[in-house]
Amino acid sequence: MLVQRDLQRRYSKFRLGYLWTLLEPLGMSVVLWFVFSILLGPRGLGLQPYLLFLSLAILPWWWFSKGINASTKVFAKNGGQLRVSLLPTQLWVLRVVLVSTVEFIFSLPVILIAIAVTGFWPGPLIVLFPVAIIVQFFLMYGLALLIAASAVVIPDLARIVKIVLRAMFYLSPVLYSVSNIPAEFRTLAELNPLVGIFGLYRVGFWPEEVNSVLAFGISITVAVVLFIAGVVVFRRIEPRILKEA
Repeated sequence: MLVQRDLQRRYSKFRLGYLWTLLEPLGMSVVLWFVFSILLGPRGLGLQPYLLFLSLAILPWWWFSKGINASTKVFAKNGGQLRVSLLPTQLWVLRVVLVSTVEFIFSLPVILIAIAVTGFWPGPLIVLFPVAIIVQFFLMYGLALLIAASAVVIPDLARIVKIVLRAMFYLSPVLYSVSNIPAEFRTLAELNPLVGIFGLYRVGFWPEEVNSVLAFGISITVAVVLFIAGVVVFRRIEPRILKEA
């Protein structure tokens, strides 16, 4: 009910409503494709067709950045409701992650549009696409718990998160292929859990996008560690959250 109410509140004031969950990532994909594939010429940033390549990372990145940004303000926005609510405190964090997850699911037709436009169809490894969604969800929920709890203690955390997310956009293979990363830095780059997750999204179309299972293993391990850490830290800070709400 809370997730449905948040979505209705967010989109009811727009004439196009839920269509914006398609138009925003689609517009971003088209603009980036035009800049890096047309204006700057075919520089080989990513695999072809580049529009589909971009879409398969833009959508999960959109989901990730929206959910993590929202987690920095969850208790600042809902402090009054938290005082009178009988719901477990963690559910307020889960709420913002679920809202961004539903928006992500609604935006998936963008990938179908890119497939139809490019005529590039997936192979059998597309079965790993749902695995990527599950791993990313647990990664986001763990991070959201950590950030939401820490934001109560560190008021400036929201600004720090925005800067980190901006850097992560370029440090993650959204615009470029993993194969473009120099071999000597590839292992270091794979410490970023989004590298393996984006690889899971794309491997169904380009099996060569991920050269080893190391990135997958790192992503899953980091997601599990952050989920456990998020739950533990949140429980320790929860009394302060309830006191300051």
